[in-house]
Amino acid sequence: MGFRDLGSSERSVRTGLWIARHMPPWAGYGLGQLVSRVIAWRKPEIFGIVRANLSHVVGPAVGDDKLDDIARRVFAHAGQCYYDFYHALDRPLHVYRDLVHISDSFIERVKSAMSDGCGVLVLGLHMSNFDLGMLSLCAHGLEMQALSLANPEAGFRLQNRLRAQEGLEVTAISAESLRTAIRRLKRGGLVMTGIDRPVPEDEALVPFFGQPAYLPLGPARLALMTDALAFVGGCRYHPDTGYALHFTGPIDMLHSGDRRQDILLGARRLAAATEEYVRAHPEQWLMFHPVWPDPSTR
Repeated sequence: MGFRDLGSSERSVRTGLWIARHMPPWAGYGLGQLVSRVIAWRKPEIFGIVRANLSHVVGPAVGDDKLDDIARRVFAHAGQCYYDFYHALDRPLHVYRDLVHISDSFIERVKSAMSDGCGVLVLGLHMSNFDLGMLSLCAHGLEMQALSLANPEAGFRLQNRLRAQEGLEVTAISAESLRTAIRRLKRGGLVMTGIDRPVPEDEALVPFFGQPAYLPLGPARLALMTDALAFVGGCRYHPDTGYALHFTGPIDMLHSGDRRQDILLGARRLAAATEEYVRAHPEQWLMFHPVWPDPSTR
């Protein structure tokens, strides 16, 4: 198992589950710190990807040593988040409400919209412990369909099964799962999907931190097709207060009659909301795939 397999291979996920079930938090967090330092020292490909992503976020004023340290902290925080997520599994669903704080006003707003027949689209970032954040939403009595990565690797398939065991309806993105999501939203249901997972295959790039990026167009397209309320959500961690899930929105979608332009404008508005979360805590942005095109290949 190489560094590129971290979090994506079934072996790495099962190893994480074993560690979370047999090590106390101080040992699990310490192991994550150790692994992050080895990654920062060895500088495998995945470290370079994270570093390149962060360079767009923090800008050229940050020196190489500082950028290396922020990238190392990303891996350390990822280790903590994986430990806490795996350690929390198999507990009663109500326990997750205490693990991630979500404002009562947001929960009531979502429930009110759904009771009025309006769909709600939650667009999550890979910020901090987004897995625990999803389970916390379920613990508040919100039934949802989670659209996950199409054609996931073995490790991601196992993680999706773990999420499903805790009450999430997890469906890999496909023509059928998208039709299901559209029907759910039009009937006043709740759908969650990622907003920052890069999609190089999309027909257009989206401005993100001032540069064209591979951000997906699908979320804007889904919001426009269903007239759902679109919220951008990000998890944050603070040593004193723990994890908290924050939301921005609803993000207005324009219906001008020009479908392509409406999708592009909607994607830009969602990207602008996404920037706020990443800029505030770049060391908690757990994105291990290239978000921007490599300048050397353009």
